[in-house]
Amino acid sequence: MNEYARISQIHYRYQQGENKEKQDAYATKKLSRLGYNLDANNTNKDVLTATKGDKVHINYTGTNINNPRDLLSDVALGTGTQRSNPQFKQRRQKTRDIMRQYGEDKEYSLGGHSLGGSIALNTISQSQSIRDRVKVDKPTKRDLNKKVNIHRVNGDIVSAHAHKETAFGNLFEYKHADKNSDLTDKHSLDTFIEQEL
Repeated sequence: MNEYARISQIHYRYQQGENKEKQDAYATKKLSRLGYNLDANNTNKDVLTATKGDKVHINYTGTNINNPRDLLSDVALGTGTQRSNPQFKQRRQKTRDIMRQYGEDKEYSLGGHSLGGSIALNTISQSQSIRDRVKVDKPTKRDLNKKVNIHRVNGDIVSAHAHKETAFGNLFEYKHADKNSDLTDKHSLDTFIEQEL
């Protein structure tokens, strides 16, 4: 979990830059500290692809509050219409394309923070080919429960309905170490990187 949270943090920082070459160099450096290589051809502000041996990790960024498209996706998520949302569909298709490039003999994982995590869950639930590649044999709740883990901090209102939205997976809830933490702290990736959970 800590490793994937760090990858999400790298991706958020990647998302902020305007120069792809510089952002690729930044991500390459940071990912290498975790033992991963950046797949620059399959990385952009929406999707980051990192490899480690036979593992391929696909990360989706969360909401950029300056991006109207992300805000519309949040509205779609809040109203339960994410299946037809263009951004959810585009990222799902990008995931299929990446998996086709790498083939069947890889170990795939998907991740993301906030909106990105919701897109990861939606991608798994809506695509049989993606479920098959993340080693889920059948699209049933029992099988998905073996593969999907949702981590949230109590009091994080953004993820309050995480388990209800997906209808599958294991929900792990944590208490924030600081009893006086505010809503921003409870939703932050720092909780999963710096705190003892």
